[in-house]
Amino acid sequence: MSTPDVSTMATGRLRAVVASLAPHVEWSPVGLLGGLLCAFSAMLPETRVQRGSGSMPLMLHVLLCGGTGEGKGQSWGIAEAIARDANRTFMSGNVIHGVVGGAGLIQAVADCDEHALIIDTEYARVLRAGRRQANLSQVLRDLWDGAPVATSRAKDPVQVDAPRVSIMGHITPEEFRANLTGTDRDGGSYNRLLILPVSQVGWLSERERMPAHLIPEAGELFARAVRFGQRASMVTLSEDAYDVADTIRHDLLSKARESEELKPFAARCNEQVRRIAALFALFDLRSQITPDDLHAAASLVTHAMNTVEVIATGSGSKPGKRQPLSLAEKVRARLERFGGSAWSSQVLPYVGASAAEVRALPGIVVTEERQSVGRPAVVFSLAVDSARDTERMKPEVVAAGQRAETHGNGAKVVSMDAYRPEPKQAPEPAPQPKRPEPLADSNPFRALL
Repeated sequence: MSTPDVSTMATGRLRAVVASLAPHVEWSPVGLLGGLLCAFSAMLPETRVQRGSGSMPLMLHVLLCGGTGEGKGQSWGIAEAIARDANRTFMSGNVIHGVVGGAGLIQAVADCDEHALIIDTEYARVLRAGRRQANLSQVLRDLWDGAPVATSRAKDPVQVDAPRVSIMGHITPEEFRANLTGTDRDGGSYNRLLILPVSQVGWLSERERMPAHLIPEAGELFARAVRFGQRASMVTLSEDAYDVADTIRHDLLSKARESEELKPFAARCNEQVRRIAALFALFDLRSQITPDDLHAAASLVTHAMNTVEVIATGSGSKPGKRQPLSLAEKVRARLERFGGSAWSSQVLPYVGASAAEVRALPGIVVTEERQSVGRPAVVFSLAVDSARDTERMKPEVVAAGQRAETHGNGAKVVSMDAYRPEPKQAPEPAPQPKRPEPLADSNPFRALL
């Protein structure tokens, strides 16, 4: 699976933080982004985000998925160092290491005053335990929803009324695939997890060292964002973000219908987009979500869905009803939906590719559109150079006395020349009748006899 440009998966200051750290890490920076988002969400216990006529908490349950020794620990280690620099008190007193069953988890959350970050670097054990203990899977689902949880023991029962819990887990693709069961998927144990791939994308010399100033600088930005987020009680959508949110919801659910394997994981993809977009806004010290925040969050969630599809379909399970579309087919379908031309922000998050990969596709024209402010927008368009497009854009009938023209935007204009009569021509002589040929010679079936 190709690795899209991580710069399309974040906005503003958080994107700048990841960009500053990425050159000094061998692993895909999407894991670092996921770790920062998870730790940031854990430190915002009371902040909520608008969802329809209601709201929901910002807690994320992130699962870094990669092979043994492929950077899960290093990616989280950098994110953890930044979070500790920003809020040492929280990272020292509100972190739970490992999940020890439903009742034990509820007790641990209660001991942290209902506000915690769970770190489990062997999350396969949690998935296996969830199959043996039905209450553990239910507790994890309730924690993501922010719903009350309680132990069922008669002696010394424990109840947590308003849990605010984020989870950072590590797992290998093989472990994840081995623990996929229809019951857990359909019951919602997996669709609350943001599953992000971590793999090696480069090689660094042993002499490479992370510049000493990067972690403290990132920690300062993180701390400012935490202080702002803790004061903001609600994150809302800006007026121009509503239509974008509707389009994203439609696109993600349509993507899920392409594969039977994705459906159980897509039920809460739009809630994930909304939480992540709110975290992007808060990191930029804003309490309103912009279209850019939504596009970036959708790009990250789409990448997570692609990861799930690759892992799940590699298990030998029943294939989906439809084969996944190729990149060229996805880009063409996306551009056709916008009339043959669209901005890069309307294309890249939904096809799971970088701008360079789309530029390289045949039949795609890349231009720039000047804006009133900021950098020019990149525009992708379908080139009218294939036989299918040429035939489709050819006028079906052009009556006598009309002239058909095709303008640069693909529209056909037919102009009337009725005032310019056609010159009269001498009538052609009538053709001489041909001598009829024997019927047997004209019979096409005679050769078969």
